This record gives sequence, C-alpha cells and structure tokens, in this order.
Amino acid sequence: MKRIAIVDDEAHARQFLKTMLAKFCPEVEIVGEADGVGTALQLIRQTRPDAVLLDISMEDGSGFDLLDFFPQLDFKVVFTTAHDEFALRAFHYAALDYLLKPIQPKDLIRALERVRETPILDYTEKIKVLLENARQHRPLTITLHTQEGLTLLKLEQIVYLSSDNAYTTFHLMQGEQLVVSRPIGDFEVLLPSDSFFRIHQSYLVNLTHVRKILKDEGGVVAMSNGSQLPLARRRKDEFIESVKRFTEN
Repeated sequence: MKRIAIVDDEAHARQFLKTMLAKFCPEVEIVGEADGVGTALQLIRQTRPDAVLLDISMEDGSGFDLLDFFPQLDFKVVFTTAHDEFALRAFHYAALDYLLKPIQPKDLIRALERVRETPILDYTEKIKVLLENARQHRPLTITLHTQEGLTLLKLEQIVYLSSDNAYTTFHLMQGEQLVVSRPIGDFEVLLPSDSFFRIHQSYLVNLTHVRKILKDEGGVVAMSNGSQLPLARRRKDEFIESVKRFTEN
C-alpha cells in the first residue's frame, strides 16, 4: 500500500497529512488530494490509489456518500473525523480504522500498518457494514473476528452474550454460537443500550428475545431459545424498567 489519496475539505488538514506522511512514512506516494465528494470521486477514478485518507464530514457531502459510488472497492480507507459519536460507533461496529482529529503521528502510522495488513476482501465486507449502518442511522449489523474468520452479524440474530474471562460467546437464533476474543464489557458499551441489557456479570441479553422474567432466587430471565439466565438482584428493577420502555416503543 504505497499510493495514497487525501480527501479533506480543509486545506490545513490536507497539508498536515502530507507533512506527516513525508516525515514518518517516506515510502508512501501521495497521488493527489481532493476537497470534497465530487473532486474525490474524480481523483480516485483517475489515479486508482491503494488507499484513501478520507474525511467524514465535508461541505458537499460525507465520506459515506463518496463510498456509495463504489459498489466494489479496489482501495482501502482510513477515515479521519472530529469527535462524532455516531460516526465513531459506526466504525466500531464495522471494525474499521479511523483517526480522530487532531491526528497524532503515531496513530497515523499505526492505522496505515493495520490497513496494509487487512485483506481487501475483508475490507470490502467491513465497508458494506459501515454503509448499511450509516444509511439507517442506527446499527443493524456488527463485524466480528472469530477463529473461523470475519463474520457479519445482524443484531436481530443475537439472543444473548455470555462471558468467559477475556472471551465472549454470541448465542444466536437457531442455536449457533460464535466465540470472540474480547471481554463482554466491550460489547456492553458498543451494543445499543435501548435494546441490550447486562442482566448479570456474565450475561448481556437482547431485549427482543426476552420472553419471561421468572421469580426464582432474585430472578431468572427466560430467552426465546429456551435458555434461562440468572438476573442479578441489584439489576432487577432497572432491567424491568428497561423491558417496559423497550416494549412501549
């Protein structure tokens, strides 16, 4: 990955990236720069870069709008963005790299290294997840790295998550299970709080699949797949309120 295009509507941001690349990544060739969706589309089609440093918010549209013009990507992307809660969440769901402005040189170097190592096929699938979630303005799909490879998972398929120290198991409809080497706390933060609830230290449930709350030593939650999960006493009242709000919406 040696040929890179820079897309940002702020001239000083483009100059900063050019300076950082020249200083810290001398092997990189900058094939051109663009200040918006229209000029970026022309630049990419003409120069066919290996990767694009892409700003999310520009005057004539977003980085997401630009990617919509490429049904099949033949380049990789590192996103640059100011602190935008929705955009950051979208990147996490798609397991894509981004650079938060003001960009630090070490973060730029690390992001380019990770992108270089990612197969283009995996990258294309991740971009699909990103664009789908961006269009809906709500996460519908999450990208997971498992031992079997890259998995694109619809949130509606998740019945619940269980914890085993640094590993998390996704229990899905039809009985399928996926194991991911990340702690369950990461997914408690990532998954939407209006539809997922941590009922116990070891369990995070999808409220869509909750069927009953049974009275049994503090509480048991019956799920759509027949599982009965323990409900922590200290979480019971908050959980019941969350279920009520979810069913009312």
